[in-house]
Amino acid sequence: MNQSHQKAKTEIQPEQERVVGSYRWFTYSADVTGLRLVCLEDLTTGTVTTTAVANPARRTAAHKAWAGARQSRAAGMPWEILHEMGEKGVDPDQKLEEMFRGYGHASVGDMARLAVDFGKVPMHLCLALFHEGSLNSGQEKSTRYQSAFGRAILHPMRLYVPESLPQGDVEHLESEYQSFGVESLELFAKHKAALLRAFEQYYRADTTKPDQKSALTSRVLDCVRYFLLFGQWSGMTFETSARDWSRIIAELKASPLSYYQRVAAQIEKLLAPTGEEEEALDYKAEAPGLIRHTAPNLATNRNLHVLKQFLEEQTDLLQSVSILSGSPRRVDQRVSLIEPMYTEGDRLVAAYALLLWPGLERKQLLNWIHAQDGETKRAISTMIFSNHTNYCELPGFGRTTRMTLVMEGFLGELRDLNRHRAWGRFFPLPLVFGERLMRETIGQIIARGFGLPLYLTDIPAFADYKTAFEQDFVSYYTKLHEFLEKVSATYRDTIDYAFVLNLLPLAHRVDLWMHGDPKQAAYFTAQRSRPGGHINYRTLAYEANQLLAMYDPYLSGMRLPRKPDPMSREEFFDRS
Repeated sequence: MNQSHQKAKTEIQPEQERVVGSYRWFTYSADVTGLRLVCLEDLTTGTVTTTAVANPARRTAAHKAWAGARQSRAAGMPWEILHEMGEKGVDPDQKLEEMFRGYGHASVGDMARLAVDFGKVPMHLCLALFHEGSLNSGQEKSTRYQSAFGRAILHPMRLYVPESLPQGDVEHLESEYQSFGVESLELFAKHKAALLRAFEQYYRADTTKPDQKSALTSRVLDCVRYFLLFGQWSGMTFETSARDWSRIIAELKASPLSYYQRVAAQIEKLLAPTGEEEEALDYKAEAPGLIRHTAPNLATNRNLHVLKQFLEEQTDLLQSVSILSGSPRRVDQRVSLIEPMYTEGDRLVAAYALLLWPGLERKQLLNWIHAQDGETKRAISTMIFSNHTNYCELPGFGRTTRMTLVMEGFLGELRDLNRHRAWGRFFPLPLVFGERLMRETIGQIIARGFGLPLYLTDIPAFADYKTAFEQDFVSYYTKLHEFLEKVSATYRDTIDYAFVLNLLPLAHRVDLWMHGDPKQAAYFTAQRSRPGGHINYRTLAYEANQLLAMYDPYLSGMRLPRKPDPMSREEFFDRS
């Protein structure tokens, strides 16, 4: 537990605590936190989820949802509907239950909005939640503003290895695994100190001026965050509808990551506790009756398994399309636009294939998919759509369009750009959807390489710092390779290699596919190219804008006139 959390813990005491099985409930009164806060800690994982309660005596979200649902059948004005509910003593739980079971109107669940806060969670869980949400809003802790990232704790390896593994083996592995977190923070601190001096001199920062000092610190943190690891602790607030929460819970329960399955159960427990727990905590959950259909949604992952067997045994995919392998090296970021000749279906199938083999070469893969005969295409389509219905939808990455940008960037930028939720998005990491991670698969992910901040690669004055960054990353990946080889030699494929995802630095390359439309393209590229942002994603957004403007004469009017310039002192200090 870091020092800032310890300090807060001693100053703010919960009003009550209750341990039920592997969970610890605790609450804070409205006098302390403004709204009553109900908290649930999983004692096995250490993950904490909380939610604020607007009215401890009423199911506020359910009440609003039922009043909204009544609009379809009641002739009165909103205040008359709500008055009728109060006058008749309407129980929203009972009425919503009738709608769900009697009429099948699950859409009422979209009118109940619920916010959940997460603490002590790995960065990749935040990424996955933003990616899978469709109606959500929220914020994750930023590496730019959280000085505590200099002490970020690496998520325990024990949560990612089989429970059957002997305790002595787990402790030995954990010790070596945690050394990567220690090295990450050492590199973070070392390069932060060096870049602060270098940037201050190059950009002639006047640190007596708070705005310049703040900008300087932010730009340095934008760079040294590349040494932070994907599995280090973060936190977030995530708000979406009860119906969307139900879907997300069902998907997380089916994840190949066992930790995600536990988080799913914890979210469900927080939002839909038992009657006994509510009574003991004096807690009225906002809309427990709308947290429905939360059984593990296994359709997508089962379909992926069947598709894998088909592609391996009945096609020449793996003989025709090259797969990236070998040691990671430094790569440059870039943006690609998938050619319009590839259909929405081609793009969907490519995403499924990349979840199975993340190292497949994209252009060759799309060509292979597009060239298959009708019989093969229909067979693949049957596998992908099997068991999906209006109640069990395709995964979110099924929102493909003919306007697809591929942001060939790094995990740090992926965390930023993934939040543009109006876009259909896909990245080839098996967090929620995919098969259990094998040694070969994780090798393909690692082989993608790593990148550096454009301040270092594009400005000759920082050549020595670029070299230092690159050398430290090469050393880091060498150590990671040696650790993997040791684990592989001992356990082969009897162990799940998902723990390696935690050890990927934010400099690691992971492509983000963004399927959009002209409206979103104009907004996204203008929003993300502004001077206040990180130079790497600003440049990606600008290059995306130029590609789209050339792609279609009717889109040329959205062309941005000015390319982001890492050498510009004006832009460096501009926080707009």
